[in-house]
Formats: sequence, C-alpha cells, structure tokens
Amino acid sequence: MPKIKPKIIEDILKEDKVIGKIVGINLKPMDLNNQENLEKFLEALLELKDEDSNTLFIEGYENLSSLTLESIQDITKMKIFNGEYTRLSNILVVIRKIFSILKEDLEDKEILVVCDEKEIAKRIIKEISKGFRFITSIGCEEYNDEIYEYILDETGLSLFYPISIHKILSRYSVIINYTEKLEFDISKVKRNAIVFNFSKIDLKDNKNRTHFIEDYGFDFKELGIKTEWINHKITSSLFESLLGMENHSINYLISGNNYYSLKDYVNLFIKVKGRF
Repeated sequence: MPKIKPKIIEDILKEDKVIGKIVGINLKPMDLNNQENLEKFLEALLELKDEDSNTLFIEGYENLSSLTLESIQDITKMKIFNGEYTRLSNILVVIRKIFSILKEDLEDKEILVVCDEKEIAKRIIKEISKGFRFITSIGCEEYNDEIYEYILDETGLSLFYPISIHKILSRYSVIINYTEKLEFDISKVKRNAIVFNFSKIDLKDNKNRTHFIEDYGFDFKELGIKTEWINHKITSSLFESLLGMENHSINYLISGNNYYSLKDYVNLFIKVKGRF
C-alpha cells in the first residue's frame, strides 16, 4: 500500500459557502520533520491546492519543528495559524467570565505574566491592563525598561518587577505562562489560582495539579459551519485557519486534551469545593 494518496474528502461549508476543504494526503503516519517524507507530502498537497487556498491546518502541526513549518508555508504559499492571536486577544474575556461565575471582582486581584518574548509580553500586558490594576511581569528582564515605558505610555499603568518571585507567588489570582523556561515552583501557586499555560511545556507540580488552561475551544454548530469529518469541538488554531481573526464566543476551555464549559471548569478546578 502506498504512503501517499492525495484526495479531497469534503468541502467545509458556512452559510452554503465553501470556506475550506478536508483533504487526505498520507495513508500511513509520516514524520514530516523527515525531509524525504516532507517533500512527498508537499508534492501531493500541491496537487490539490487551488488559487483560493491560502491557509493550511495540519493535524498534529504542534509536533513539527519551526523549520518544517517554515518550509511548508514557503513552498505552498499557505499560512499555518497556530491560534496565538485568538488565545491572546481573548485572555481578558475568559478571565472576566470566570470571575463572573465566581461572583468575584477583578479590581483588587493580582496577575502574573511570565513571558520571554518581548512583543508577546507587550500584547498580553496591554490586553489585560483593561481589567487589572496590579500586574507583575517576569521573563523579559533584558527588555524591562522598554516594556515598562510602552505599557505606561499605552495604558497609564506601572508594571511591578519583583526581585524574587518565589516569595510572593501565593499573591496571584491569575498567572499567564508563555515561556518554556519556567523558573519557579508551580506548586507554590495558590491552589485555586487561574493558570493559563500557553507554552509547550507540560506543567505539573508535586501535588499533581494539571488542570491548567491550555487553549480555547469553539463549537462548529454555533459558528454555522457544516462538516461531517471534523469533531464539532475545535481548537483556536483550526478556528483561525477557517475564520481568520474573527471574534466569536468561546465555548470551552481546553485542559489536558479535554474540553470543559467555562462553568464546569470553574466548578471542578477553581471553586473551593473543587480545588486541585
């Protein structure tokens, strides 16, 4: 049996308009980080690509190297969305919904941003500044002054840069992690803190606390999208691949490959009765 057999399986419809195609390329699992496999995959993909195809979603793309992803985008002229825009632009929306379910105010809550990429740190902090007065930032120490001035000019808020984060971890009600080099013990975070883990590391601590928010989920049915081949629950990356930077209500929080409604997530993992 051959490994490669390119075929269009189904059109994805929204309001009777084709917005994407589900295609099959390989009949057997392939390691696309292998150059020979990648070349065969791309050759088959280009057979199916038409002039309207400008975005691409590959199941398991998160396991591909950055070099492989760049090669795929360069050769196919299609953009692979990773869901970053959707995750970052909805952080405050999700936090507000969670605290609304908890019936608590954000006003006096403290939030910690852990990020080692300057521009992403700016985006996150600017976004959450609309809801928080007390923001701590770590991970971009080389650019602290630049980030501080940017946030001050853009929002009027002053950032806090701690000398030692280890001693004050229990202060934070919300933590956003966007680095794979976490330099503190996650078990020291208070047990009912809301933790977003948007890095590739698998956050676990010695209390087996693993229910961190890793992504958001959307429902095809509510988006008005019709397909028989894809589960109706989809991730931010597939959402962006089909709908770009559109704004839609988030239906689920994804943690450990499980989809939870916001209410279920709060009741299971954040409220006192459901602490980790």
